[in-house]
Amino acid sequence: MTSSVDGSSEGGRLSTVRLPSTLVLYSVPLLRAVRQSGYAGKVNAEPALVDGSWVLKLTYEGEQPPPVADRWHGHRVVLERQRPANG
Repeated sequence: MTSSVDGSSEGGRLSTVRLPSTLVLYSVPLLRAVRQSGYAGKVNAEPALVDGSWVLKLTYEGEQPPPVADRWHGHRVVLERQRPANG
């Protein structure tokens, strides 16, 4: 979804009206970068609300993935170990 405010409806900036949806788009190349760094464990990324701000939350199972940047395309990244499911 692009914003028509700046007249850039064709290939313009991503709208921040739906920031969680936008963060999902940013998570795809972040996950790809983690996997291309050689990490073989299970990893997932999702938007999360942390201290009142939307962030990209990267969750992993097993060993911690290689270091990731604190910011990914201007958005804060939070790394978190996957909690075991209550069984």
